[in-house]
Amino acid sequence: MLGRLKYRKQVGLGARRPVVHKGEIIKQEHTHAEHIDAKLLNPDFGFKCLHYSVSEASGSLRIYINNKKGTACKVRVLTIDQEAIAGNDYEKVDKILEFKQGEKTQHIDVIINDDDNWEPDEDFFVQLMDATTGADLPGVDSRTRVTIIDDDKPGQIGFEEQKAIKALATEAACEVIILRKNGSDGKVTVDYETVQLD
Repeated sequence: MLGRLKYRKQVGLGARRPVVHKGEIIKQEHTHAEHIDAKLLNPDFGFKCLHYSVSEASGSLRIYINNKKGTACKVRVLTIDQEAIAGNDYEKVDKILEFKQGEKTQHIDVIINDDDNWEPDEDFFVQLMDATTGADLPGVDSRTRVTIIDDDKPGQIGFEEQKAIKALATEAACEVIILRKNGSDGKVTVDYETVQLD
């Protein structure tokens, strides 16, 4: 639940998060560099968008990188794990983009992995780096965040019988049925114990 609340706060969705259905494709851009004070931006390179959200079922996400001066140059692009882990939630990208003279935009495609296990929404980052030294480029638009929206429905655990279950004292055991309702994606566990009421 904490992960869901974090996502809502990050993308300004308020208290209600949009319902994401299993298999639904969502690709959204939330913060564009053009709306940020130029003093905070990198003078040479930058991401077009500084925060994306994408549903698990989307397959991939295209991210655009701007070569602001339009010169022949290179820049390294590297994904960085946060809650989302490369090889599990998405596929790592580590490549050098080569811009030709006059070429101002290129893109990378990041593969997003889908599974049937419920998880909180998870982030990873994509960083622009010096192609020679490997140092992170300065400026707020040299890093973009990607939020992967989980579309799995684990359901809720509850008792089948809503009223008190009566059992005879002569019976060796009492059967209590537990149901999983409103979703069944992934494996779930539940702890239980018997309690004595006064």
